[in-house]
Amino acid sequence: MKITTLIIMGLLIFGAGCSHKKSFFSEDMLEQSAVINTKKGQLYSSLEIKASIVSTYLNASNPLYKDSKTEMFLVSVFIDSDSSDSTQHGIYNKDYTLTLNGTKSVSIKKLDFEDDLIKIAPIRNRWSTYYLVEFEHQSDEKLLMNFKNDAYGEVVLEYSKVF
Repeated sequence: MKITTLIIMGLLIFGAGCSHKKSFFSEDMLEQSAVINTKKGQLYSSLEIKASIVSTYLNASNPLYKDSKTEMFLVSVFIDSDSSDSTQHGIYNKDYTLTLNGTKSVSIKKLDFEDDLIKIAPIRNRWSTYYLVEFEHQSDEKLLMNFKNDAYGEVVLEYSKVF
């Protein structure tokens, strides 16, 4: 009798936990799309990370940017021993370049860490600086974002415009 009662109680508890319309594992489509369209790269010296970039292709992941006539990215940059001067910090650091299919950005807007756009970023940390980066429209279906430093090399993040 005790075993039967325990089994029934267990089934009731398990059944009640699964009866919610919104499951603990429900998917947020915006976050899922952001994860799919996010790439990360790092530049090293020996085994030490000198710079890190995380970029999300917004045209493919965020409905607000889907019909944009330009290529829009949420970019976070961390550079070891970066300048404390905000005009030469992060993406503005003169020792690093960021291009898309060989072209420089047409617009860069630094974002506050509490910005709503950063909240959907799959990878967030307080050590990085965040930017909304805009590039000219690219006719190629493949987008290659190149983050480069002459001393530490380069990393290429590949995105697809087919979505």
